[in-house]
Amino acid sequence: MTLVDVHEQNLFAQVESLQKALRHKLGDTEFQDLKRYKTEYDDLRHDQAKLSYVSVLVDGDCMNFNNALIRDGYNGGRKAARLLRKSVDRHVRDIDPQASPNIQYRIRVYANVPGLMKACREANILRSNEALDPFIRGFNMENPLCDFIDAGNGKECSDVKIRATFEQDILDVHCRHIIFCGSTDNGYARILSPHQGSNRISLVQGAPFAWEMEQLASEFQSTSFPEVFRSTRLPSRASSFSARSTASANSSPCSSPTKAKNNSSLVTPPTTSTGDYATMAKSNLKASSSKRSKKSKISVITFDISSSYDTHSHFNSVQLNSQSQRIDPPLRPSSYKNMIKLRNGKYCNRYHILGECVPDNECSHQHGCKLSDHDALDLRCISRTNVCPNDAYCTDEKCISGHQCPWEYRNGHSIEDCKFPREMHEVDRTVAIVL
Repeated sequence: MTLVDVHEQNLFAQVESLQKALRHKLGDTEFQDLKRYKTEYDDLRHDQAKLSYVSVLVDGDCMNFNNALIRDGYNGGRKAARLLRKSVDRHVRDIDPQASPNIQYRIRVYANVPGLMKACREANILRSNEALDPFIRGFNMENPLCDFIDAGNGKECSDVKIRATFEQDILDVHCRHIIFCGSTDNGYARILSPHQGSNRISLVQGAPFAWEMEQLASEFQSTSFPEVFRSTRLPSRASSFSARSTASANSSPCSSPTKAKNNSSLVTPPTTSTGDYATMAKSNLKASSSKRSKKSKISVITFDISSSYDTHSHFNSVQLNSQSQRIDPPLRPSSYKNMIKLRNGKYCNRYHILGECVPDNECSHQHGCKLSDHDALDLRCISRTNVCPNDAYCTDEKCISGHQCPWEYRNGHSIEDCKFPREMHEVDRTVAIVL
């Protein structure tokens, strides 16, 4: 081996040694960088956890607090805020065990306060000289992050506020979860639909879900807070039915129904002002209830349920009484056992009763082969046990929900505990007008 070869080998060995030292140095640097990045990430997560919150959005017009809380005024308001915070905390711990123990609950209740107060008086929750102010004051003072806000006296005021707050929260990295309380308003389906399947949203049911909201409920976490919210609705806002025509409240009862399809003079809009609750509905109900109390209870008429019964043939008219309240033609199920079987089968009511469903069949309930006439009739009876989201003055020909309580003549039935509101009990079922 020549001297040149030895020198060359020494150079290669030196280069390899330097490369090894460089790799070691780089490894140390990368390790230190990784360690620094992890520390920064942990600090960032810690800071984010300190600022994280759960947003609780409540439409106070359709998600009403329990009667006892409202009646208890200031103390009831404080108790309502405490119970709501406790219910929200319990739900969040159940679905998100990793949530920070110090997470904040930001609660916003938006409502048309004058209209809500009027509805509470008409429903005998408040006396005529009592106001909602003490309840609201107590709610707001219980916790700095609990706010009961007067959104304004228009129909959409609360909706607009809730939509804006929701859209802000869903984009906020600090908002860990949204608890959405607006079960009876179909309009919220448009807000929630783009977020189907999100594990950041929970729906709270008070009164039964409106139809579109019910279709979405399976796409989100769902819960209820019965110690906080009523399971039935207060009388709806007048503006909720002002867009559709209702029969005049001044019409006198007829011995036979009057066809109103082609006679616009028989159809007039309600006289209540936009943004208020259905004062006309309640006054009419009160005026007629004294007369009805003198009568014996109405005997239930039943339809013939022979095999010739056509499920779809009974949706071409709407029957109203002299007070413009809708009358549900009586139905009789083939058997209680069959109703239970159908209810457990999760059949789509609209598909099997009306022959139609939501666009593109985006429905989680059973479609498939059409049910027999008897089963379809029993499914109509089941559908009647759902409170119509459009109230007792609904004029939708294809509405399959209930407009009168189907259980009101059962022994021991209590209006206070019934999911059907007071104005859907003891309805005069004398048909005056057919639309």
